[in-house]
Amino acid sequence: MNPYRLSALVLLVAGVLLSGCQQKTQSEGKVLALVNSQPITDAEFQQYLQLRQQREPVTDKAQEKKVLDEMIDRVVLAQRAEATGMDKDPEVSSLLKRVRENILVQSLIRKQLGDSPITDEELKQRFEKEVAATHKTEYLVRHILTKNEDEAKEIIAQLKNKKTNFATLAKQKSIDVQSGNNGGSLGWINQGMVVPEFFAGVTGLEKGAISSTPVKSDFGWHVIKVEDTRPAKIPTFEEFMADRQTKANFYRKLQDEKVENLVKELRANAKVEMKNE
Repeated sequence: MNPYRLSALVLLVAGVLLSGCQQKTQSEGKVLALVNSQPITDAEFQQYLQLRQQREPVTDKAQEKKVLDEMIDRVVLAQRAEATGMDKDPEVSSLLKRVRENILVQSLIRKQLGDSPITDEELKQRFEKEVAATHKTEYLVRHILTKNEDEAKEIIAQLKNKKTNFATLAKQKSIDVQSGNNGGSLGWINQGMVVPEFFAGVTGLEKGAISSTPVKSDFGWHVIKVEDTRPAKIPTFEEFMADRQTKANFYRKLQDEKVENLVKELRANAKVEMKNE
């Protein structure tokens, strides 16, 4: 057996599902080979062939024959493993359970999304909902980030006394080195671009104002200055749909939410008993 064929033997079964193969594996149908009485059907072969096509094009009958030989090799190896009781080994048995779970999970998700696909109308409704909840103003912002509140308060006091300007203090004091080197500038920001606590601090300031009290986030304590404001540019639904990547990302987001809702529903109706050690 050559090295290439050997490597082909260890292709993960889960890859069949991830390849998006629509061919249903079944024991019925045309039988291409019997391996110690175990059939390899044409449906099984076509499914495995699609998986192999991801690695290398299979373009003629001779190459298809090699792929079938690979399947036969896999079957005889699996049969030997079972004959020697390897499937009963605790570690192997656990891995087999995980592979089985993975296949079932992937199959269920694919069926659920196939039976209830995201429609353009759903995309439009969700788009309009998110637009309605989107902040309609963008802000040109600088900030100085410190490790503790007292240091931030001291910086605010210095700015109030006009002993130095914001950009200079940002370069000297901010632990956000990237923006600090640029005088604390974060450029134009909008909702979703920064953590909620920071954005709430920004929206509470008038144009040209500096925060009178430090704003706390997971990163530390912020002193914020709003230099300018402008209306946020929000695309129309038609412009949104015209951007294929943006549309695809939004589509996947809604798919993920459908799966999350399914999991929540099943989990809520499941009897789960946590055993303390």
